[in-house]
Amino acid sequence: MSVTLLTRRVAIGVVFGGLAFTMGFLPLSFPYPLIPYLRFDLAEIPSFIATMLFGPSLGMVAAFSHFLALLFFGEWSPIGPALKFLAVSSSIVGFWAASRLFAGRGLILCSFGLGLSAAVVRIIVMTVTNYVILVAILPEALDFAVSGLRAFTGIAPTTFVEKLFFVLIFTALYNGMHIPLSMVPSYLVMKSISPISVRLGSADPWIVRVARIRQGRAAVT
Repeated sequence: MSVTLLTRRVAIGVVFGGLAFTMGFLPLSFPYPLIPYLRFDLAEIPSFIATMLFGPSLGMVAAFSHFLALLFFGEWSPIGPALKFLAVSSSIVGFWAASRLFAGRGLILCSFGLGLSAAVVRIIVMTVTNYVILVAILPEALDFAVSGLRAFTGIAPTTFVEKLFFVLIFTALYNGMHIPLSMVPSYLVMKSISPISVRLGSADPWIVRVARIRQGRAAVT
């Protein structure tokens, strides 16, 4: 890859990261009622679009650019921005991990497989991360989370282990639900703007190339 092309790709990723940061200031998020401190955030969509159009590496650039902006201007820094970056980057890793398995299987099946892999990887990474935070960093957040569960489900765990178990389960559900919420609109936008990918250095959107490959080997960049 030439220096010019590499610079162009990094610049595109930074633009998508800036778009994600800008979207964070718009009323585009809504609460996850079961856990009071969690919100469904549509600002993840630009990083997903960047991944579908140009590949996981550029999606990571977008996610990292968003993370850097949130460090200085976001809420609950550095924990909040770090959690957002881990959630988005683990989803992108899930896309990449499944790209070989679902290569050449058609766009719909490929998209479903990549989304499923993204959800699994994200759930695993975020469950481990939330376990560390709730046990070692912010254990007081556990009772706050349980208050939401009690209000909306009637579940009333009493011991620390029970509270932790239910909070992690419903947080995993949240992370799984976030994948289709981010991926479906990203897919639709990607389809509508894919003609511009040629002008930006990609003959076809990355996810389209993966879906068409018949050699069992996907473009992973």
